[in-house]
Amino acid sequence: MSRYASQTREAINRNTVATLAMEQGFNVFLPIFDGGIDFILYRESDGALRKVQLKSRWTIDQKYVGRDIWIVFPMENEWYLVPHDKLVASAEAKGTTKTTSWTKDGSYSSGKPSKAEIAKWAEYRLASISKVVAEAAEEIAE
Repeated sequence: MSRYASQTREAINRNTVATLAMEQGFNVFLPIFDGGIDFILYRESDGALRKVQLKSRWTIDQKYVGRDIWIVFPMENEWYLVPHDKLVASAEAKGTTKTTSWTKDGSYSSGKPSKAEIAKWAEYRLASISKVVAEAAEEIAE
């Protein structure tokens, strides 16, 4: 199993996010070719469209700048779906885009956000997966 552990984790995370997005009325589409977009979320009721890149942590990357891509990532056992360019603007304000990681490698990520960072992205927090699953189980039981 360890040979496929990262692929397994990515599939679990993708399915978790798909479930959370469906709870918000989105349909999930998988591109045939991954040109920087792991999946597309579309909500017909209001025309909301999200081109999504799934990450295991808070991440910005120069290859996503200006492409209207949303980054979905976990923080403190919750999932957040945030426009990439808002993440970059926040990183610029903090000076993160002056780091070697950003200037030379073209990307930056953080696995341990501060409480202030978590609070900053609260409006982009998706519902708790345990809450969504519990509600679904209740509906089935009725």
